[in-house]
Amino acid sequence: MRFLAVAALAALIFAPTAALADDGGCNALVSQACTSVTADHAKGDFRGLIMVRDQPDVLDRAASAGTSPGCGDCVWEVILSCPTNLPGAPSDPTACGAASNAPRCRPGQQVYRLYLTTAAVTNKFEGALCLGSIDDVVPVGNIAAADVARYLRDVSPPDLVLTTSPPRGTLVTLPTYFSVRPPTTLKPAPFGGPQVRETITLAPSEYAWSWGDGTESGWTTDAGDTYPRGTLTHRYAYGGTAHGTLVTRWGGTYTITVAGRTFGPYAALGTVTHRQAFALTVFTARSQLVSHA
Repeated sequence: MRFLAVAALAALIFAPTAALADDGGCNALVSQACTSVTADHAKGDFRGLIMVRDQPDVLDRAASAGTSPGCGDCVWEVILSCPTNLPGAPSDPTACGAASNAPRCRPGQQVYRLYLTTAAVTNKFEGALCLGSIDDVVPVGNIAAADVARYLRDVSPPDLVLTTSPPRGTLVTLPTYFSVRPPTTLKPAPFGGPQVRETITLAPSEYAWSWGDGTESGWTTDAGDTYPRGTLTHRYAYGGTAHGTLVTRWGGTYTITVAGRTFGPYAALGTVTHRQAFALTVFTARSQLVSHA
């Protein structure tokens, strides 16, 4: 009976991938886990794009999966294909004969099962993979996310170009229009390793103004504009030089380039804070009697 069970397992393992996926993963190979597959975070859990060396179809499959560009919401689980090896459950190496003796795989490889979770599906069986080990899976999405986190930790955003209307000082009680924009020198920045490369585009997302007279704006997404289009204004009550501060939160998006292809954009999780000072002369208007001839 054990021989028949292993033979049946082998037949299912090496069925074409499309046939395995047609029934949503509820065939004899995974029927016990069909409604209860859970991610195993200790092993074989990957986020975003994945690929396998010498198997370009895996990257193709990942690129078209998910509901976000470039598999942005994908969570993959890869587990050894054994009758008693279910996601989230302890594996039984003695039951893995069919996985290790797979005729479709090269010597030294075993069969693994691939599951996908996205915003639209949960633990969907996506077919079988021949792998020497889990290390054959290149976690492209994880690598890129780690690269981006390091970049955001170390980057120093530039000062924004700050303009006011009026342009060379203002008058007390007069609305002063403020606006900011990134410098023209700010360009997309490439980084990463030789296998997985990223290109990030930083952008300011929120602003907090200390106007230099003891008052503050709080956080706003308004980058302002010149008179009369702008809505970011401040009125100074006293003359003198206002020494203010602008604090900017920066975010951004990035793309991933791997195997000669570019994917994304993805949201760069996390923010970078930058502080810059400004000074503005505030003039006091005086009335003056002018005689008429």
